[in-house]
Amino acid sequence: MERIELHHLFVILSCIYLIFSNISVNSALVFLFSAVFFYLSFIVGKRLYYIMGINNGNQINLKKHYYFGILLIIIGFIAIISDLIWVRDIPLLNPLSRRFLNVYFTTLSHLFLVGWAITIASSNMDKRKIIIYTLIFSVLVMLIGYRTSVLVLLISTIAVLYYKNKISNREILKYGVIIFVILLGLSILRLYALGVEGNPITSRISLTMSVYDIIFNYFNGVFNGYLHYAAVFSYLGMCNGARTVIAKALGIYGVSITPTIVGAVIGDYGTLAVIPYFGILGIFLGFFYKLAEELKGVYLGIFGILFAYTLIAIESGILDIDVIAYYLFGLILCIYAIFSKKLKKLKR
Repeated sequence: MERIELHHLFVILSCIYLIFSNISVNSALVFLFSAVFFYLSFIVGKRLYYIMGINNGNQINLKKHYYFGILLIIIGFIAIISDLIWVRDIPLLNPLSRRFLNVYFTTLSHLFLVGWAITIASSNMDKRKIIIYTLIFSVLVMLIGYRTSVLVLLISTIAVLYYKNKISNREILKYGVIIFVILLGLSILRLYALGVEGNPITSRISLTMSVYDIIFNYFNGVFNGYLHYAAVFSYLGMCNGARTVIAKALGIYGVSITPTIVGAVIGDYGTLAVIPYFGILGIFLGFFYKLAEELKGVYLGIFGILFAYTLIAIESGILDIDVIAYYLFGLILCIYAIFSKKLKKLKR
């Protein structure tokens, strides 16, 4: 059976968002076009990997990668505990307390997810142990109250195991159902804690897509790059976060709003920007996928993280400084692999 890859899931999930939304025809067509263009670009990236001759028995020291992963886990764990001490509450049970979390501790806590993905990709740990540890770590991570972090942990773990050939296509379906049930449970818990009624999945999709539709029709290119500027410089206290900027533009205050990955691009740079954006993103991830599949270690660990964040970005966009940093790190790994390969050829 053909291996399931990121671009397959990206198109499927994008179509699900379209099915459960009620948006204008033009904005729906652009959303679908963006997903399909990403799909094709991903294939081009895979082909580019072979054209450049990178696949030639590269060997890396996985032990160093393993210890690097452990270091990130320790830093992330300390950040999670520090964040909970800082807020003096459990945001999972009291979602309103999330606004008092320390932004720097929260950002550093995400290194726990990165470290775990790298550790799995760099070791021969038993699959059963990995799954048990992942579930335990999920409980720890969800205490901060962000469903995204839990999803990244679960999805990246499954992706790494899958591309290490430790789980089959059939098991992917089983674990996919488990992840959906966990997401549903966390969403219901959050709605219950806030005293809100409604379908936690379809209502969120409908809201997010309606925001995208508004951006497409009324804020097309209006932000002039400010959303992606805010994604970086809001962490330095120089402006509001990108999702808060969108909320205020829509006349909504006190909350942040997810614009979809397509909405963030169109709001900043206009409709035509989806072509270079999803072209570059697809080629990069397609190339990195083949590199990670061969080398494992930190390459596969980071790809697993990007695998998760790219799927989640369909709703939320790539609008966080740490997430942008992971993509840049992946790009650096690609460049390093290319040049190290070229240098080896020159030495011969």
